[in-house]
Amino acid sequence: MEYILLSLALAAVAAALLLRRPRIGARPDLSSQIALISQRLEGIDARMTASQSDSHALTADLFGRLGEVAQATQAVAEQARQFTSLQELLRAPKARGGLGEAMLEELLGQILPPRSFARQYRFATGAIVDAVVFAGGRKICIDSKFPLSNFERVVSASSDTERVQAERAFAADVEGHISDISRRYIVPDEDTLDFAVMYVPVEAVYGEVLRLKHRGRSLFEIAMEARVIPMSPLTMYSYLQTILYGLRCLRIEEDAQTILRRCGRLTQDIERFAAEYDTLGRHVSNAYARYGEASRTLERLRISIDQIVDLAEEEPGDAGSPTATAV
Repeated sequence: MEYILLSLALAAVAAALLLRRPRIGARPDLSSQIALISQRLEGIDARMTASQSDSHALTADLFGRLGEVAQATQAVAEQARQFTSLQELLRAPKARGGLGEAMLEELLGQILPPRSFARQYRFATGAIVDAVVFAGGRKICIDSKFPLSNFERVVSASSDTERVQAERAFAADVEGHISDISRRYIVPDEDTLDFAVMYVPVEAVYGEVLRLKHRGRSLFEIAMEARVIPMSPLTMYSYLQTILYGLRCLRIEEDAQTILRRCGRLTQDIERFAAEYDTLGRHVSNAYARYGEASRTLERLRISIDQIVDLAEEEPGDAGSPTATAV
């Protein structure tokens, strides 16, 4: 808009100059001035057009970037909303247990074969464990219902005193949970191993379990004495990989035993075949010997028959006929 007003002002000034100059003897100067003013106006128009194009491009780029910023802001808001929902989900004890169980189930399904583990396994005592892994004819029990309520107090504590109190309560919860796992899920009479696994679904919480103490003793030491092994998602992944390799070794050993049993049966079959082959060889040898004797007997019979035929073909008077002798 400013460029348009400037053009109009320049045109007005040019017109005023032309009107004020005398007409007589000024036509050559007037023509050159008009041409000069036209060139200047054309240059101004060209600059205005280029400036307008640049302004449109800048405006389009600006609106595009504003759109990208709006999308990014919306994505961040959505993630924040989901995070808030996850926090609310983790606050409910029952939902926390379900979340840990789902994470454990997903981890087991990704690593182990379907037939090598079971969910919600019930013992004869009536106890139900979240997951059982079958390895070498034994059962490895895994519990995923980890207590997290007091850990939230540790995180949200506003002072050192509140944090220490929350840590003590959290350590007491973990100690009680370890005792429950040891009492309920280590059942040698039902072919379980002499230890069980306490699955901690969050790495940060697992670090606190390794760090904290209860009544002067570390939680990890308490767990080891109770034959309960705490595991985070990362350590559980490594442990399941080890079990997978063990299952493969057991499968190889079972296959080797099967091959040895089949080789034993094959050896027996070969021995039986060798005995039958020897018997067949003897029969063949006897048959060949008898075949030779029969061939010789047949040859003698053939010679005898030929002699008889020759005698039969001779005429009765040929041997002592006087006529034949004179000839």
